[in-house]
Amino acid sequence: MSGPVGTPWWRRDREAPRREATAAREAAAAAMLELDTALADLPDAVAAAEEAGGSSGGRDRGRRAHHRISAPDSLARDWRDLSTHADTVIGHYLQALADHDAAADADPGRARTAATALGAAAAALREVHGQVLRFREQYGEVLAAAARARAAAARTVSAARETTAAARAALDAAGAAGLADPGLDAALADADRLAAGAAAELAARRAAPALAAAEQARSAAEAAAERARALPERAAEVRRGAASVRTRREALGTRHERLTPVMSELRRRYPLSAWADVERAPQRASAALAEADEALSALQAALDAPVLDVPAAAALLARVRAAAGRVDDEVRSTTGRLQRLDAVAADPGSLLTEVQRAVVDARRFLAGLPEDRARRFRRTFEDLARRLPALEEAARGRRPDWGAVLREAQAIEDALDRLVRTARAD
Repeated sequence: MSGPVGTPWWRRDREAPRREATAAREAAAAAMLELDTALADLPDAVAAAEEAGGSSGGRDRGRRAHHRISAPDSLARDWRDLSTHADTVIGHYLQALADHDAAADADPGRARTAATALGAAAAALREVHGQVLRFREQYGEVLAAAARARAAAARTVSAARETTAAARAALDAAGAAGLADPGLDAALADADRLAAGAAAELAARRAAPALAAAEQARSAAEAAAERARALPERAAEVRRGAASVRTRREALGTRHERLTPVMSELRRRYPLSAWADVERAPQRASAALAEADEALSALQAALDAPVLDVPAAAALLARVRAAAGRVDDEVRSTTGRLQRLDAVAADPGSLLTEVQRAVVDARRFLAGLPEDRARRFRRTFEDLARRLPALEEAARGRRPDWGAVLREAQAIEDALDRLVRTARAD
């Protein structure tokens, strides 16, 4: 009976049930781990596939429609049955663990009962694992497409957050340089809201809405970041523009002073009908000049402030330029009217020649068209051509109304130009 020290032979049969229970417990745990691994991403993938299939209607038939793989109707039903069965089997396994504590394995009877129950649980878990693998194989393409969509949405959500952070850093840098754009705070808040909404949609397993919201958030953040990074250059442009308009303002005063003698000449040489539309040009120019001065003063105050509100300063600069442009327009229209009237009064034949040339050019153009197209415009052309003799008579009369002559000549030329453009586009 001598030999190596070991478990006495009469105790070996008593420990066998405990070893069987331990092995069954380990096998069930391994089967549970395999099943849990196989199931890990399926709920999200199935939910994403169902969501993609449900939203693949007409509104999604755009640039990404060809990337969609519609989920078959059986996917939801098969997944519901499989997940319900898996939950039941897992529940039985957990109950078996709870009912058969490892400390009770010392009792052979209880150990045998544990081995039987846990062995059955392991077998059931392996059976469900096989069903999960078959489910993955059957719907692999749909699930892979859904997984790609979810991954793309997750990447875009992350990119949106990074872009928003970069935009906020650019705005902070501009603020440290004494520059501000109040509208950017609202833009960044909107980007943050969209990014948070995208993250919520992703957490709810809705990939398509998450991707759409994330793309909007990233676009809003990129626009805000671009505006923030452009603030220094915009501020420099405003300062350069302010120096330019101050110089222009000095010249405007001289130009404005020319209106008074020009209006005197118009009143002296020509009837009111020839210049009635520019009669109040001096008053309009004075109002525009006053507005330019007011806006220029406000612009200087903005530039002198400790923090430069760049958009507000740019708006003031634009207001100064617009007012200065109106002064220039009033001066130009008034002096131009006097010059045009003087030129026509001195040489009416030149004006008549211009109108006659426009008539001849239009006639040649219509002559080069196919007859059916030319016929549609010939009546209008003839009506315009018949106005030419009356214009010549008015221009060569004893006391011509040069304002009426100019207006009629311009009306004929404009109508001929419209006729040619319409016929060319027809």
